[in-house]
Amino acid sequence: MLGDLWKGLGGKLADRWLAALFSPAFAFWLGGFATWLYAYGASAVAREGWVGALKRWTAGVQGLPVVAQGLLVVGPLLLVTLFGLLLQQMSWPVLRLMEGYWPRPLDPPRERLRARLSSRTDRLLPRLRELSARPAAQLSAGELAERGRLARRYQSVPPVPAQRMPTRLGNVLRAAELRSSSRYGLDAVTCWPRLWLLLPEAVRQEVVTARSALYLAIQVWILGVVFPIWSFWAWWAAPLGLFIAVLTYYGRILPAARIYGDLILSCYDVHRGLIYSALRWPLPAHPAEEIRFGKRISAYLTAGSREESPAFTTTEHSSTT
Repeated sequence: MLGDLWKGLGGKLADRWLAALFSPAFAFWLGGFATWLYAYGASAVAREGWVGALKRWTAGVQGLPVVAQGLLVVGPLLLVTLFGLLLQQMSWPVLRLMEGYWPRPLDPPRERLRARLSSRTDRLLPRLRELSARPAAQLSAGELAERGRLARRYQSVPPVPAQRMPTRLGNVLRAAELRSSSRYGLDAVTCWPRLWLLLPEAVRQEVVTARSALYLAIQVWILGVVFPIWSFWAWWAAPLGLFIAVLTYYGRILPAARIYGDLILSCYDVHRGLIYSALRWPLPAHPAEEIRFGKRISAYLTAGSREESPAFTTTEHSSTT
């Protein structure tokens, strides 16, 4: 009967099952089922063995009406799908909270965490300067690795203390946002939506892939935080969920955020000329002028301008400056 039901539902349902099997939502509910099995199924398996318990369950399912059998097939898929959609909707607001964008009543702890993390970062600077001042040939392998690690850590934090965030993730993404302004004068909040519309499709796909990887890691972190709800069935659900959350934050979220930030900056490095071309602004002649032009473009896109300069160009520029 179940075989006939599968044929009636068609291949699309099987495709959805395949997609659900590799989703974080499915892993969450599978973990919940494992805790239930740990609490209630272990005794049945001990009495009858896995084969006996599976045969008894299969016989019970085959004795149900066709509609009930269909619900057993479609119901879990629907549950996992809806739960996965909820996770996707939660990814952005949870990411903002993890960055440190908290409600106003939480400003005092936010400032304390920001100051503590900022002080911890500033203590790395003397050691980084010491290692950077020495030629690479005079450094040991450990010192070279330490210099690279410290440089990466310092580049992941905004240089101005007032611009820093209370979390490492927030600093990584904030630093990525600010680098386009410090290098080229282009404010990321203002210019990025415009640049996004002009980027080649292949470049946009790379950015979307990096952003999707970050959101997927956020979803896994959320499920790690929520996983302890299964503790009333199995004591190990709470430590396992905490372990997953910590491992995901340091092992997946922070690296994914760095990759995403590097790609955003690379888009400015290579394709910022597209903004000049689309707005018909003249290209800057040197880096110092580019910073001034970039700030003027940011202001122009934010509030417009009534000035008579710079004069619009009539020819298109290349994507780089």
